[in-house]
Amino acid sequence: MTKRYIRMSAALAVAALIAITGTEAVHAETVTLAPTGATPKPKTTANAKTPTLNVTRSTTDDTGAVVGINITGTKDSAENKATEKEKVNVVAGNISGSVAGIPYSKLAMANVEEAVNVRADASESATLLGKLYSGCGGEILDQKGTWTKIKTGNLTGWVRNDYLLFGEQAKKLADESVTKTATSIADTLRVRKEPSENASVYSLLARGDEIAAVEELGDWVSVEYADGTLAYVSSQYVTISDELGKGETLEEISARELAEKKEKEAAAKEAGTTTDKEAPAGSQMPTPTNNGAIAGDVNDVQLLAALIQCEAGYECYEGQVSVGTVVMNRLRSGRYGNSIYSVIYAKSQFSPAGSGMVAKVYAQGPKASCVQAAQEAMSGVSYVGNATKFRNIRSGYTGIVIGNHVFW
Repeated sequence: MTKRYIRMSAALAVAALIAITGTEAVHAETVTLAPTGATPKPKTTANAKTPTLNVTRSTTDDTGAVVGINITGTKDSAENKATEKEKVNVVAGNISGSVAGIPYSKLAMANVEEAVNVRADASESATLLGKLYSGCGGEILDQKGTWTKIKTGNLTGWVRNDYLLFGEQAKKLADESVTKTATSIADTLRVRKEPSENASVYSLLARGDEIAAVEELGDWVSVEYADGTLAYVSSQYVTISDELGKGETLEEISARELAEKKEKEAAAKEAGTTTDKEAPAGSQMPTPTNNGAIAGDVNDVQLLAALIQCEAGYECYEGQVSVGTVVMNRLRSGRYGNSIYSVIYAKSQFSPAGSGMVAKVYAQGPKASCVQAAQEAMSGVSYVGNATKFRNIRSGYTGIVIGNHVFW
């Protein structure tokens, strides 16, 4: 889930008005915002008649938009204690448009720091079904008292209104949280510096490659290139989709945590045992093999060379080729992307790509040895077999050592 937000819910204001107490219980791994600032309930006269409440009150959110709150119910003043029967309906208003397929008028967004529980019924003692995370939302299906039933991904259940945003507040948070993606439907799509067919090219996208979309501009779509650089692709050759973060069922949470655990264990095992023998520093360079050429144009060569310069610019030539080979091996595996660009910019893989350093070197022009190393790696030359990873030799990993890097 990408960005996290903390927002003051309109429902918290309701909690203050009608003095609802209590917080939603959460497991140790989650944190929610409990209602605060509740005002004391008004005192009543012992002999007074029981009043009937039928009041419409209005509160405004931080944007000035009005959120209407209808409160109805009765109070037993003779008992002089909280025996109120209350019903709270949050009025979303007539808001046009939608996000991720959910009409804004039926949208509820999580108003928490981490996550809030989603339950089988409108009660804190009801069965826990899953979690709705910060910045995530769902479609309103029903409302009961101070609870709202939502559908979010594969999870359907009840959430306390205290931990949700509705109406204009929900729309505002959703617009900030939604992820828009442009997917290439062309075999080769140019990512340009300006919205013009005559503009220079940053890189190329293959069919199925995705890139973060910023805005649709008629014949062009502005996209987010490396390090937030604004670039452009032809709208004719992409499809635009938006995605809003969803909640998870308990089963999905368990499956995800198990997969993460197995991945960590596999990485640890791979780091400790390998079929490749570690070559001591200064030993004879491994005999190169050929893994098969991968076609690309001058932009692919320049982009790969830029990464090589960032990762191994001061390494020996074979070390530079080997960094390029890692990218090629990842491309062949199909697990990291289906183009040189998507492999290099895969999330949390090559830090110089994420930091914007690769884009800067690409724009300035990589040095000649790195360009040659990129060409040789793309031709299939490999000093490291089918290695898809490398680290500094001081990292403790074992594998094929070339220069100051170990490959496995």
